[in-house]
Amino acid sequence: MYSWKLAAAALVVSISAHASEGSDDSYNNSMLSVLMAPTYTVAGTTGLTMLASNNFKPAKADALAFIGSEGQIRGAQFEQAVRFYRTTYLPPLMTDRQLAQAIATSY
Repeated sequence: MYSWKLAAAALVVSISAHASEGSDDSYNNSMLSVLMAPTYTVAGTTGLTMLASNNFKPAKADALAFIGSEGQIRGAQFEQAVRFYRTTYLPPLMTDRQLAQAIATSY
């Protein structure tokens, strides 16, 4: 959550600093773009990673129950994580058991 606020603040500061400069120098414009593009890319990927973490972390207990019961117990949090995974990654790269093992070991 804080990474998005930090990225937004950096964007506002960079735009206001650039606007107050008032120059039409293409070198300055290109340097600003070159320096700020990686910052925005990192902020965006960090935000997406945090989004995935928020969907998979609560499902750890249900994933462990799924693994321990050989797939018989499917908790609500695990089902939500499976649905998120299936809609995000097309075609799915893991089976439900592999996803449960990944959630249990990673989160």
